[in-house]
Amino acid sequence: MTDADRRLEALAAQAGHDASPAARPAGRYASFARAGELLHSSGVVGRENGVVIAGPIDDSDAGIALGERAAVAAAIALLRAARAELGGLDRVQKIVALTGYLQAGPGFTQHVRVMNAASELLRQVFPDQPLPARITVGVASLPGGGAVEISLVLQERPAD
Repeated sequence: MTDADRRLEALAAQAGHDASPAARPAGRYASFARAGELLHSSGVVGRENGVVIAGPIDDSDAGIALGERAAVAAAIALLRAARAELGGLDRVQKIVALTGYLQAGPGFTQHVRVMNAASELLRQVFPDQPLPARITVGVASLPGGGAVEISLVLQERPAD
């Protein structure tokens, strides 16, 4: 297990996430698609103990905390899936992009604050890497009623 793998699992344990298996597709699609050295992930909805963290998210402190929990849970699941795909997080040279979809209630304005939780997790797992580019949008619904769905674009480290 690499340093990044250990940091991820320590953060997952701190957030109360068990060592559940990596996210797997729920439909007819792949977890990742390769384009040269880039891996584009499918979207993952945040879950706790296998249960979707449901939305919508509103501007209340409780609503924002719900969104942050869901964003962190989705990021953990995606990084575990990346580790399974690549054989270890040391194979990640750079996280290029992070996209977040938030099931937002009417008038919601705290998109940035919610997705900062996922960005912070990435910073802690990969402390020597720059933060990725990011897109965050509010949507009316997500699969399973999820509060947050995220996807990543990763650059794979060249083989030695």
